[in-house]
Amino acid sequence: MTADSRQPSPQDAYARWVAACAGAGWHPEPAIEQVPVQAGLGRVTALAVHARRASPRFACAAMDGIALAWSSLGADAGVPAPAFSWVDTGDSLPAGTDTVVERERVAVCADGSALVTGAVTRGRNVRAVGEDFPAGRLLVSGGHRLRPADLGAAATAGYVTLAVARRPAVAIIPTGDEIRPVGSALGPGEFTDSNSVMLAALAARCGALPTVTDVQPDDPERLAAAVRQASSTADLVLVLAGSSRGRDDHTATVLAQVGGVAVHGVAVRPGHPVLLGHVRTGRPGADSPGSAGRSAMAVPAIGVPGYPLAAAVIFELFAAPLLQKLEGQRTADREPVQARLGCDWNSPPGVEDWVPVSLDAGPDSPVAVPSAGHGAGSLSRLVRADAWWPIPIGQGPFARGDRIEVLPVGI
Repeated sequence: MTADSRQPSPQDAYARWVAACAGAGWHPEPAIEQVPVQAGLGRVTALAVHARRASPRFACAAMDGIALAWSSLGADAGVPAPAFSWVDTGDSLPAGTDTVVERERVAVCADGSALVTGAVTRGRNVRAVGEDFPAGRLLVSGGHRLRPADLGAAATAGYVTLAVARRPAVAIIPTGDEIRPVGSALGPGEFTDSNSVMLAALAARCGALPTVTDVQPDDPERLAAAVRQASSTADLVLVLAGSSRGRDDHTATVLAQVGGVAVHGVAVRPGHPVLLGHVRTGRPGADSPGSAGRSAMAVPAIGVPGYPLAAAVIFELFAAPLLQKLEGQRTADREPVQARLGCDWNSPPGVEDWVPVSLDAGPDSPVAVPSAGHGAGSLSRLVRADAWWPIPIGQGPFARGDRIEVLPVGI
């Protein structure tokens, strides 16, 4: 099945979807909570982090040695006993001293004085107050996903807790009479629910809190009940499979029944049968007491195609940016990488083609080699891939050695 030329581009589809959700009462302002600085890894800052105190807070030794007043150093490089003090790295400088001479350059004389070898400049081996950062300096901007170094800087700057965005809740609903939970014995024509495992991990990598429901049969009433139940606590609902137009594909009908469908089909390969819509809920709106600043009158929903490669692409295109919006994230988790194409390549016209590639070492940049496999059902293509190569609509053909831009898949 090929994508319909009338289908919107992924970018247009996303904008249409977000606008439709907003029109139904969805407002994705991040809710703010405080977490201990030790628990902030991977969370997104709701407020900018400014230093509450300088680092260092006091002038301190940057080396083991002796602290002295530079003016007390004699012409013969001698220092009388009362004029210096032994210090270790990190010690506060004793009053009246402004210079530290390394231990290995100091010889102690019989009378207790010290003899220094080599030239000594004023302020040597001293960390001044605020040398790393002064009080009030911006350390981490708002909307930034916190890294280990950010947490260390915040703790140094006097923070015990940090204001971060609440983690979005993602409900994943696997469907299909032939789908069985992980660990189940499989009969003829049955498949393990591996897509839920993959999508839950992708959601967690984005900072969300995923939950996976029981596998729902190909029954519209039961699927509608499951979608309503999931939307009562979720910020995003992913319905796996059933987004196409087969006899047992009920997701479009169900989403139209419980909320609305904004887009059915996108000009992308793989994943073009995707559904983008929302679920109506009875939860309070953004201005209601206890709503934590986020509207829940409508919850965005995605009907995710069942093929693994297509499911991964649809998550990258639609779920990931929506979760970023829900957390108020302004900085990208991954930056594109420049590479050279390892073989000739051509894409079908009229679709944005997402190609998994492996990255090999090259003389001036990585060499991107498209993963071999058989269509969107090939999970092994994802396993072998180091990056996605999103080819915009209408580009190509490409020749071996062409410079391209790829997006690392992350961990």
